[in-house]
Amino acid sequence: MSSDNNVFKARQLGQSIWLDSISRDMLRSGELQRLVESGVSGVTSNPTIFEKAIADSDIYDDALLGYARDGAAVETVFERLAIDDIRDAADVLRPAYDEAGGKDGFVSIEVSPRLAYNTDGTVEEARRLWSTIDRPNVMIKVPGTPEGAPAIRQLVSEGINVNVTLLFSINAYREAANAFIQGLRDFMSAGRGSPGRIASVASFFVSRVDTSVDKALGDGHELAGKAGIANARVAYGQFQQLFDITLGSGNFHPLATTGAQVQRPLWASTSVKNPEYPDTMYVDELMGPQTVNTVPAATLDAFTARGTVENRVEAGLADAKSVMAGIAAAGMSIDDVTGDLLAAGVKSFSDSYDSLLGRISEKLGKLAPAGGGED
Repeated sequence: MSSDNNVFKARQLGQSIWLDSISRDMLRSGELQRLVESGVSGVTSNPTIFEKAIADSDIYDDALLGYARDGAAVETVFERLAIDDIRDAADVLRPAYDEAGGKDGFVSIEVSPRLAYNTDGTVEEARRLWSTIDRPNVMIKVPGTPEGAPAIRQLVSEGINVNVTLLFSINAYREAANAFIQGLRDFMSAGRGSPGRIASVASFFVSRVDTSVDKALGDGHELAGKAGIANARVAYGQFQQLFDITLGSGNFHPLATTGAQVQRPLWASTSVKNPEYPDTMYVDELMGPQTVNTVPAATLDAFTARGTVENRVEAGLADAKSVMAGIAAAGMSIDDVTGDLLAAGVKSFSDSYDSLLGRISEKLGKLAPAGGGED
């Protein structure tokens, strides 16, 4: 791997670049393997990604028929397909996981978005996915809803890697981080051994904040395009406080002495939605140590070609607080904005999930006669 590669440079600075995409074609063609060789060290998925991969391709058709032969519900058919892809991606990433000592090289799969407000249901499905996939470098995605926080704590206490998704607000980020820390403490209290292999990321969404705030501010406002990055930088400041071990104090310090990992902030929704903004903006401006940025393929290509690798997330903390103060002075409640975004995010993933199941049912209806009249 060349030191001129921006993905490699980012890793040297302390940020991992993950791909926000997965498909069977990517796995079979060797594309994911090539990306891993170029420095990409993780993969994230969600219902929208799987909808695009499965519904718009015929590469899954034979597997669809095979997994439907026993009369399984369409939800089960989808899960079987998804688990196959997640396992295969985890195997491709396993060398990166081993090289990083269990601190990188992960692939994420999400619990059903229908469970976003159901703590017990989330825990049950996460356990089942973790056990069925049976790969140490898998993360189970749990939404950062109020109901998600106790699920995070429980899953971490059982040694299950968790990717906390759909985080928009600083308060929700703190709840997710504290749930992770409490889960580690529970793991230790239960005598389950060293927590050093338990990994977690907190996925903080960025561009959607700008879309909402920019719309409310109106055209040409001086703070347009700044809220998403500022909000994320403030979250990073919270990360530094929550996981600071330099003073030998705080909730995380005793855990750190056992080899426990920090829960890294992960920047999600990092493709620009406004074409007037630079296409690498949400990667360049959130570059910093102990972070992850998960990017779609187009953003990865742009960053590889012309991204900037500097520690801007820490350098911009003071400016971030000024931006957030300016937004408040403009009469906007960032808490209202992020609360609406969380609800919209859950609904969007739920809608994609329902659409995906509908497309699978439609495909099965068309494929079954050609497959010998299977039900």
